[in-house]
Amino acid sequence: MTVFDPFPLPGHQGLTPTHAIDWEAIARTVVRRILAVQRAERVIISADPYYGGAPLEAVRCEIQRAGALELATILHWSPAVGGLRLPSGRHPDSELDRAETAAMKQLFSCADVFILLMNDRRRAYRTVATSQSDEVVNEWKGGRAAHLHWFQDPRFPDPSHPVNLLHDRVNEKAIIDLDYDWMRRMMERMAEMIRGRELRLTDDAGTDLRFRAGVRFHTNYGDASRERMARFTSGRDREEEVPVGSFRFIPEPGSAQGRVVFPRRTDGEAMALGRGFDVHPFTGAGLAFEFRDGRAVSVQTGGDQQALDRAWAAETGDKDVLGEVIIGCNPLLTPVPGSSFLPHYGFGAGVVRLILGDNVLSGGQFQSTFHRWLTWSRASLEVEGRPLIDQGQQIPLEDLQP
Repeated sequence: MTVFDPFPLPGHQGLTPTHAIDWEAIARTVVRRILAVQRAERVIISADPYYGGAPLEAVRCEIQRAGALELATILHWSPAVGGLRLPSGRHPDSELDRAETAAMKQLFSCADVFILLMNDRRRAYRTVATSQSDEVVNEWKGGRAAHLHWFQDPRFPDPSHPVNLLHDRVNEKAIIDLDYDWMRRMMERMAEMIRGRELRLTDDAGTDLRFRAGVRFHTNYGDASRERMARFTSGRDREEEVPVGSFRFIPEPGSAQGRVVFPRRTDGEAMALGRGFDVHPFTGAGLAFEFRDGRAVSVQTGGDQQALDRAWAAETGDKDVLGEVIIGCNPLLTPVPGSSFLPHYGFGAGVVRLILGDNVLSGGQFQSTFHRWLTWSRASLEVEGRPLIDQGQQIPLEDLQP
């Protein structure tokens, strides 16, 4: 590995970056274009002091130029501190964990803006208490957030690997060069086309699922301004993920009908991230969910069915619902040659992700210990017979008919 922090401050940390990234332009895009930070607004930053010194510095400088106030910067867990926490990032003492969460809520009540910078996914533990952060942000009323993601191919831990350098370039371009006005028009057209209608998802592996869209959508097109965010209540709606490109909605309860077959992936990362039982031991032999009247009535595998039954039975709550549908829309999050890892875990144009189980963070009513992503890069999605995605290719904006 060339350096531990691939994106350092050369003059301060004494490390050499893997290559030049225009962090200043990225910071301007996040602080000015997406968040539209105003003078005297109070900003909280969450950042890893060992992974991303340069983007942290660029964001802090841009906050100063905007005339905003850096209220606090929360550091991610270092290796030593992480060793004193749970693998989830939370405090091992339940009483102190509750006290810590309450203190975080008090801190956030004093802030207007939250910027979460990327974390080091090479770690064997979570460098942030993600579930705690979700809880805090979801109950934080009146604020708004941006989360800068920076993913590389998990098969190659060396950030200077040629594949990872290409992923860096894709991430950079998808933030700096995106036509944000076009993205807004695309998502508005999709919402008009989908709202309240039945969709059908199919693929070559045997997936054939129908469900009805609701009437509310999370449109991640890069506008987390104070004016726009004031209309929203859920933590999901008040956060813009960067690079942008996720179009999300909660299907009508009870509408899911048909069969879902887990798509097989070869990127070294679970194609069903999230929480709950590990599906990896079952995917090699095939894993499928059968839906009827909105609920999964059977979970099947060609492998150890008894082990799967035990794992499924151990999950609690609304584990068997189709909690959310996510459609990737960013045309600049393109596949990287030599890598099967989907940039930004599938926010690129034409990628479809289903979420099973818990959907509270997105403003839903279902709560469960189970929350898993199912991601397709070569599926087809249609709306009452009209194509929206054709075998992983997004239908152009001008061809979408409401």
